[in-house]
Amino acid sequence: MRLGRMPLRLGCAAIVVMILGAPDPAQAHAFAERYDLPLPLGFYLAGAGAAVALSFVGSFLLMRPGRAPLPVFDFALPPAIAALAGQAIRALGIALLAAVVLTGLFGPQSPTQNFATVFIWVIWWVGLTLASALVIDVFSPGNPFRTIANWLDGRRDGPERPLSSAWGWVPVAGLLAIGWFELVSDHSEDPRAMVMLVGTYSVLLLAGAFWAGAGTWFAKADPLTQLFALLGRCAPLAVRPGRLRLRLPASGLVGLEVSVPGAVFIICLIAMVLFDGLSETPAWAGMLDWVTRSTTLRPWLLDLRGAGVDILKLIRTAGLFGMALLCVLLYAGLIATMRAACGRQAPARRLFTGFAASLLPIAVAYHLAHYVSYLALASQLMLPILSDPMGWGWDLFGTANHRVDIGVIDAQSVWWIAAMALIAGHALSVFVAHAEALRIMPDQRAAIRSQLPMMVFMVGLTSLSLWILSQPIVA
Repeated sequence: MRLGRMPLRLGCAAIVVMILGAPDPAQAHAFAERYDLPLPLGFYLAGAGAAVALSFVGSFLLMRPGRAPLPVFDFALPPAIAALAGQAIRALGIALLAAVVLTGLFGPQSPTQNFATVFIWVIWWVGLTLASALVIDVFSPGNPFRTIANWLDGRRDGPERPLSSAWGWVPVAGLLAIGWFELVSDHSEDPRAMVMLVGTYSVLLLAGAFWAGAGTWFAKADPLTQLFALLGRCAPLAVRPGRLRLRLPASGLVGLEVSVPGAVFIICLIAMVLFDGLSETPAWAGMLDWVTRSTTLRPWLLDLRGAGVDILKLIRTAGLFGMALLCVLLYAGLIATMRAACGRQAPARRLFTGFAASLLPIAVAYHLAHYVSYLALASQLMLPILSDPMGWGWDLFGTANHRVDIGVIDAQSVWWIAAMALIAGHALSVFVAHAEALRIMPDQRAAIRSQLPMMVFMVGLTSLSLWILSQPIVA
């Protein structure tokens, strides 16, 4: 469900409607007005790139072999309080899952008035992922699917079943499927369809957990477990047995070496948000215009439309998966360049898996920058829903008649939040990458040489990301 989408999406739809007559629901994601930058956009892009480049110099000066380790502060948690908090979080997770199912089936079927659709796509997919990365991961301990699976696991007769490394690709497929449902499919706006999706996911997840054992299955094959575990490593707060840990943002990623599918999983996270942003730019509209006007492609598109294929969905599906493939190839090219720069002093596989985690702050920053206006506006839909979740005319909290206030955030605020988030995210990625280089490479000289291609890559990605985000915001 993409509430508040840019009018550009309507323009893209109109192109195909006019050329092919294919219907598509209009969606919008920003503001009626745009922000006039006091300086040309190129100045901001260059400045952002320079800031990221300077962060490379700062990492080099502050992080050298033999320097003191990164500061970590642990605070003891009384066992009784920790146990009570854990039980409360798990109970809340089960209650929210039940609310999604009940309201999705029996509540109002408008996507903007139903608890299931607003909670899943606004509060959970945007809000909770940001909270997990910027503050602390609360989904993992409260994961309702894991709670139910653990209960079933207690009734399972047999040991944990080992799973091969090939199962690591299941979360990648699951993540892309979630991205497809959110960014392409119309089912994301249908409350009952979302309940069917949650139900299917639950059945598959619990069946796998019962077959292989909850611990093994969730660690290897559940995309949500992997997603929030990774996001939690970005957060400054983390819960450890008997204690609460305070650390520098993103420092939990240092030393994290994932599998090859795990690295691809992280890259696909970035690809999904990049594609969503790119699909709101004039460049995407121009591409749609070229596709629909191409004399070569037009007969094929007309045949597909005649066969009942939704042309816009087909193009967006190809764009989403094409972006994921392109990002993986670019990352592989970056790793090859880094390995050449350091004189091939580390195996390519170890570089591929060792540096993937350094990209996570970029994914978090882009998620924040791209969805800040969406979260500020669409989250207000929860106020009337909470007062009347079933559409029975209730007003439990006096907010049943609340209307979305579009004045809570403007284009100027979104621009500056986006710019600062992207610069900070890329700078943190440089910091983590430099720490990984010192850990992986045999000496500091090789580490620095390996980071030169990474610095160029980060500077370019910063400028590209900021340009993409600027298209719907600035004039």
